[in-house]
Amino acid sequence: MYIHIVLDRLFAWTEWTVGKKLASIIKTVDLRKAYRVGPEVVVALDCINLEIAEGQVCCILGTSGSGKSTLLNQLAGLEKPTRGNVYILGKNISKMTEKQLAHFRQKSIGFVFQSYNLLPGMSAIENVAMPLTFRGVSKRKRTAIAKEMLKAVGLESRMKHTPAEMSGGQQQRVGIARAFAARPKVVFADEPTGNLDTKTTREIMELFLNFSRKQNITIVLVTHDRSLANYADRIVTIVDGAVIGDTPNKSLFDVEKEEEAKRAAWENDQLPPGDDPPPEAPPQESPPEEAAPPDVPEVDTAFGEAPAQETENKPALEEK
Repeated sequence: MYIHIVLDRLFAWTEWTVGKKLASIIKTVDLRKAYRVGPEVVVALDCINLEIAEGQVCCILGTSGSGKSTLLNQLAGLEKPTRGNVYILGKNISKMTEKQLAHFRQKSIGFVFQSYNLLPGMSAIENVAMPLTFRGVSKRKRTAIAKEMLKAVGLESRMKHTPAEMSGGQQQRVGIARAFAARPKVVFADEPTGNLDTKTTREIMELFLNFSRKQNITIVLVTHDRSLANYADRIVTIVDGAVIGDTPNKSLFDVEKEEEAKRAAWENDQLPPGDDPPPEAPPQESPPEEAAPPDVPEVDTAFGEAPAQETENKPALEEK
């Protein structure tokens, strides 16, 4: 009997710990990065402890020189920390060899860059399909996946165009399609809209959020732009290599989608969940009709007499 109780508690604890691990897809423990510049040591990151949940869009917000790009490089395994560890999917990537890291990134991580980083001699289809080549996907299948992804980002008519034949916004769409083509667990985006206008920025962020919501992909977005951070579920503010703010955020993408759903529901005479119809105004009773006021003779203000009556009395006087 006692053994069964112990085993039940052990299984419950195991399930709880597994759930905790799954909840946090990225975790840093006492992360520190320092560079030696001549005789001085510059601390780029100092004791960073973060946990990012699966499917979350997390924005790392900071000005130039704050350490946000260094943190992104650490999270993506592009640089080794001076001290501390980075865990992705429960694996300590800080202890991996370069070969292990390359294999891990091919399987689990996608990247979107500010400068697009498309291969100039390749078409849009070839650029999107390229990461799938390293995963051993057949040419026929990776071409089909690339076409589907390009359709999803609105570039169905640009599939055979090279980067030189596309605008900046179109090139970034190709970059996004490439990053999500292999269905990664995490996508890192470093200033992905830095070279784009406001309208294109909005379109690009909507693509990010669409893929994240539909495929439950975690996105780590690095930016200095507060308006861009409004699309995230969480905003981590970094200054001088230290986290000074970590706040949840209602994504602008979700807010806009909810408003669209409500408008569509009301147009179709359907109520969205949890909303009550506006109260109907009580019927207004028409006021009782008032009796018409008696005719008041028009008065000549100069003489104080009624001209109408005067003209009516003249014939009577003449008869007399």
